[in-house]
Amino acid sequence: MFILGIETTCDETGVALIEAKDEEIKILKNELASQIKIHQKYGGVVPILAAREHQKNLPILLKNIEKDFDLQKIDYLAFSVGPGLLPALVSGKEFVQDLAKKLNKKIIPVNHLEAHFYSVTIKNNIGRWQKIKKIMFPALVLIVSGGHTNLYLFKNWRDKKLLGMSLDDAAGEVLDKCARALNLPYPGGPEIEKIAKNAKNYFSLPKPMLQRGYFFSFSGLKTAFVDLVAEIKKFRKLDEGVKSDLAASLQKTIFEILTFKLKKAKENFRVKSIVISGGVSANQTLKKIIKKSFPREKIYFPQRSLATDNGVNIALGGFFLLSLNEKTLEAEELNIFSR
Repeated sequence: MFILGIETTCDETGVALIEAKDEEIKILKNELASQIKIHQKYGGVVPILAAREHQKNLPILLKNIEKDFDLQKIDYLAFSVGPGLLPALVSGKEFVQDLAKKLNKKIIPVNHLEAHFYSVTIKNNIGRWQKIKKIMFPALVLIVSGGHTNLYLFKNWRDKKLLGMSLDDAAGEVLDKCARALNLPYPGGPEIEKIAKNAKNYFSLPKPMLQRGYFFSFSGLKTAFVDLVAEIKKFRKLDEGVKSDLAASLQKTIFEILTFKLKKAKENFRVKSIVISGGVSANQTLKKIIKKSFPREKIYFPQRSLATDNGVNIALGGFFLLSLNEKTLEAEELNIFSR
């Protein structure tokens, strides 16, 4: 079975082709177009510009796949229907609908967040068959990215419960926004991680809603951080050493909040594993903290190249949904959702 996965929820345009049989996957193509340079001067993603870039990139990426593969052999199209930026999703939806009609194929609607969960089950190995990794259920699943911080309890692949989510800014979003206060380029998360390695001191920062169940709130932390930077600038130069200390303090605080909520959930639910996925899961400091906090637990992280948005995760999600007998759609039945 051949599945074409298409991703346009934010600022990464992804088109990937996989072949699947039984419990094995082969990634045939993984095409990705980054928009970082487009949005860098704005310090964040501009939805309308993201949509425009998707419209430009999707035909190009598809042609790259078509060079070596007859698109008529595709069995299904898998598309990330949300959550995401509405203009970006509209661009992807229109492209997928046209392609589905042209090829006379059905569409598998894939939840973007669940696709991040699926990403921990494979490696980004092009052209080689690989067995899908088994997940030990029940599992706590933390999706932490620039747009979302969601904690789930998965009893199995089908039966899931949302335990909590961020009520305002997501963890990755705060890393990006606070990086601006330090005059670091977008995307700020990786820059924060890079300079935090040189830290020698830590600043105390608040941990909002720490005792409020499994819900998260990071906007207060963001405000406190920006105010702290402004206060420091009044009395001294914001040199590289201070920037490193601030970056490390921010990371430490966010990751301690995530870990605290995970520990609380583990105490209340009998789980056999923990899954950390989404773009922030690529952060090596977060990985070390999680592994140290749960030394006896089975922990799953995605491969770094599959942690961020891409078409492989969506194609893989399509395969999982087909195996669960989920409904496929005709082109005109396709809907998207931003939240």
